[in-house]
Order: sequence, then C-alpha cells, then structure tokens
Amino acid sequence: MLALRQRVAALEQELGPLRRTRELLQRVMDNIPQAVFWKDRDSVFLGCNERFARHNGVASPEEIIGKTDRDMPWAEFADLYRADDRRVMETDTAKLNYEEPVPLPDGSEGWIRTSKVPLHDDADAVFAVLGMYEDITVIKRAEAERLRLKEEVIKAQADILAELSTPLIPITDVVMVMPMIGKIDARRAQQMLDTLLSGIAANRARTVILDITGVPVVDAQVASALVRAASAVRLLGAEVMLAGIRPEVARTLVDLGIDLGGILTCSTLQRGVALAMAAGR
Repeated sequence: MLALRQRVAALEQELGPLRRTRELLQRVMDNIPQAVFWKDRDSVFLGCNERFARHNGVASPEEIIGKTDRDMPWAEFADLYRADDRRVMETDTAKLNYEEPVPLPDGSEGWIRTSKVPLHDDADAVFAVLGMYEDITVIKRAEAERLRLKEEVIKAQADILAELSTPLIPITDVVMVMPMIGKIDARRAQQMLDTLLSGIAANRARTVILDITGVPVVDAQVASALVRAASAVRLLGAEVMLAGIRPEVARTLVDLGIDLGGILTCSTLQRGVALAMAAGR
C-alpha cells in the first residue's frame, strides 16, 4: 500500500508541471480578445476558451466538448461551417479573416470575423482545425447605420436639387415661370409636370411660362414632355407659354414634326413675360 501511495505521489509530481502548463494555456486563451475553438476531423468540438463559451450561451468550455455545430445556436449554418472545416483540413490551408453572419443567443443576427487553421500532430498530419473569431456585430451595425444615414442624406440632397432644377416662380398673382436648366429626362419630365400641376392648383395661376433657354438639347422626348405638360395644364383651366425657342430648337421641332398644339411660343423669357403681362393673363 505504501508503495502504491509512493507511485501515485510520484505520478502526481510528474503531472504537476503538465497540469500547470495546461492551466496556464487555458488562462491565456480565456483572456485573449478572440473567441477560440478547436474541432477534430469530424468537426466535433474538442475545446474552446471562455469567450467562445460566453458568446454562444454555453456555461463553461468543458460543456462544448463532444458537441457539433448542429448542437449549437447556429445549427442552421452547421453544414456551411463543417464545409469550411473540411476544406481547411483537407487542403491543409488556412482560411483567414472572412466575415460571416451568426445567430446570437437572443435571436438577433450577429456578425463575426473568422479565421481557421489546420492543426498538425507529431507526424505532421492534420488532425484538427483551430478556429478563432471576433464579434464584429457592433461594427457591422454601425456601418449599416452610417450607410442608412448616408442614403437618407443623398436622397434629401437629390430632392433639394430636383426642386431647384424645376422651380416654379410667381411673377404676378396669375402668372408663373418655370425656368428649365439642363437635360430633361423622363424623371425630370414627370417632376416638372407634378410641380406644374400642384403649383397651379395652389396659386390659381392662369398662365405658366416654360423657359427652355437652359435646356441644351430639345429632342422628341423633351418636346413630347412639353406637349403633355400643356395638355395637363389646360385641364386645370390655365395656359402654357413656351419661351426660349432658339433657331436650332425651332428647326429641330419642325424636323421632328412636333405639333405644339397651339402653345404660344416666344424667343426669350423677357418677351414671354411681357406678352403675358400685356394680355393680362
């Protein structure tokens, strides 16, 4: 019996340094900022650090041993994670710093930045995979919020620019001018029409002068938009006058065979305003 006790004591003495080394290694892993785990060739967990356990709702690192991804909160991603493990081990190639979604214990979606490397035994054969990740959920949510705010700012700026590009300016109680500058595409044409109709209804205008002096190209699309605008304005009991008809614009309209439908035209905005005032429109 004494000999047995002596052998046990000797064995404990021999194992002491190994135990202390293991405890120190575990303590180091528990205090690094990344969550760490390792799995065998079948993607069965062999261990993890405290951060990994806490992040995934596991009481302690010991409880992870023997589990697979299908036993964890991210079971829906198990096949994806196992495929990554297999690729790393079979190719003996690390997969570093890639981002992936992960469900959090509270049911919300989180994001992690993951790295996986193959582990080798004494014979240099791959026997496991070591994984580590950091939770970047806060960073991703902040990025998403910045993107949302940026999109809101861009939209607000676009709306302001759109309003500035098709202003409707009162000249008298019954005469308004819309100076048009730049290219008139389908979106601006619709915006022009909306602005015209709402402005006429709000101000009870009887005449609207569309000044196309600043429109560089008057093609079939622009001409069609002007004719549509005039027709819509007439339905509200007002008239449209077209100013800024340059010689090349007149020639283009003739070549296109555009019928302006009796819209009164003039060469300059000043002439158009004078005509509208003189007619008492």
